[in-house]
Amino acid sequence: MNLFFFLSKVLTLFLFPLPIAILLGFFVLKFVEGRKNKILVSLPILFLLFFSSFPVAQFLIRTLESEFPPVRIEEVPESDVIVVLGGAINPMTYYPERVEILSAGDRMTESVLLFRNRKAPLLLFTGGSGVLFQQKVSESDSARKFFLDFGVPEDFLLIEGISRNTKENAIETAKILRENGLNKIILVTSAFHMKRSLGVFQKEGLEVFPFPTDYRALRIDVNWDTIIPSVGALDTSTIALKEWIGIMAYKLKGFM
Repeated sequence: MNLFFFLSKVLTLFLFPLPIAILLGFFVLKFVEGRKNKILVSLPILFLLFFSSFPVAQFLIRTLESEFPPVRIEEVPESDVIVVLGGAINPMTYYPERVEILSAGDRMTESVLLFRNRKAPLLLFTGGSGVLFQQKVSESDSARKFFLDFGVPEDFLLIEGISRNTKENAIETAKILRENGLNKIILVTSAFHMKRSLGVFQKEGLEVFPFPTDYRALRIDVNWDTIIPSVGALDTSTIALKEWIGIMAYKLKGFM
């Protein structure tokens, strides 16, 4: 059994698409002539190898999450509204009658816990469709079903389904809150996304208490599993890079 376990880990390097693609890339280098050509071919391979490593991915995601450590529910002040940002539900599911939660599903479950602990009398979900060429399917429809199924009464639930990105989340949410004379919110989103979210919601003049969730940072040691290229690590690197680009773009535009 120990030998089987060892081989199951080692042989993955030769069975999964990402490691195979990188190995094939280095193999192809043998047939490339000229130093300049070898460098040009190796650059994208090394780029992919670099960002698909766990140490790099974890460093990048921690630069975003470390500013917002977890908050115990007992420490959350009572507010007017719990505001939950979209991005936790798959609006493109093949089975639309079911609510399919994505990896950021903690946003949904943690907001229900906040509501059940009476941290605010209202729960507001904000998010339509962030899919460029599929605007007819809104995440808000599934969010309504999720919260109702998990015991949030409809009279205490607000749904905003127009916004397509974080900036629009803040604008549309602020409109609803102003119409109802509300201003103090508990903002629930992924820890890596909180820096940008907090900035844009505060820019709208709202009093915001950040409640980060969906942490991607891991406790890892240097071993075989963390050295070989990983799709999971590449996904984490992509999320972190995308978020830093978003932060810089929002700052340049004056959104935060």
